[in-house]
Amino acid sequence: MTKKQLSLALAFILIPLFSPAQDSTKVSFDGGFDMVSRYIWRGLQFSDSPNLQPYATFSYGGLSLMGWASYATGKNYAEIDLYLSYSTKGLTLSINDYYNEDETNLSATNWTEWRKDYTGHLVEACLTYTTPSDKHPITITASTFIFGYDRDDEGQQLYSTYFEAAYPFIINDYNLSAFAGATLTDNGFYASNTGFVNVGIQAEKDIRITEQFSVPLNLSIVHNPQNDDSFFVVKLSF
Repeated sequence: MTKKQLSLALAFILIPLFSPAQDSTKVSFDGGFDMVSRYIWRGLQFSDSPNLQPYATFSYGGLSLMGWASYATGKNYAEIDLYLSYSTKGLTLSINDYYNEDETNLSATNWTEWRKDYTGHLVEACLTYTTPSDKHPITITASTFIFGYDRDDEGQQLYSTYFEAAYPFIINDYNLSAFAGATLTDNGFYASNTGFVNVGIQAEKDIRITEQFSVPLNLSIVHNPQNDDSFFVVKLSF
């Protein structure tokens, strides 16, 4: 992906920022952190140690800029991501930048290195849509890596693509979501073959600590059919 193409993609998302319909009173900020028993993303394990995952989000109307990170507590793993997104009527378009830092040798990686053969970045174009149904909403996600180290042995961009559908429902006091995600790219980022890589269910419930304070608890069971891996992940949010 050339710098010109990347600039056009970012401009496409930034255009709504200058729409007359925007209202400065809609500026907001949110921040916090999660603790996870291990770091699993789209059916892939990136760290088998507990991870601390802080985040901060600035929002203006439908436009959001979020910084997110994941730091392993027991072993070397560090990831710093940026997400720029625009949402309207159940549809969210985003450009996501994923970056890994080698904490054992900080000089080995450089955040400002964007040359395709040397960069530690992965840039993704992502589209998410939630159907307009109060009773049976379904969220569909489609994403493709458009720049970065997602390349074959000859240095060609693989454009690894991921699709996911998620369906939320409630049982007792638990908010549950069943999900199934697949890759359509052979020998890509997610798997060697096209197929499902992220199938499972998650449940969330607020655990009351005091009358004024509660902690969201999230339990996820994840199976990756392509790699035949299964995980049970616990997450606490603060």
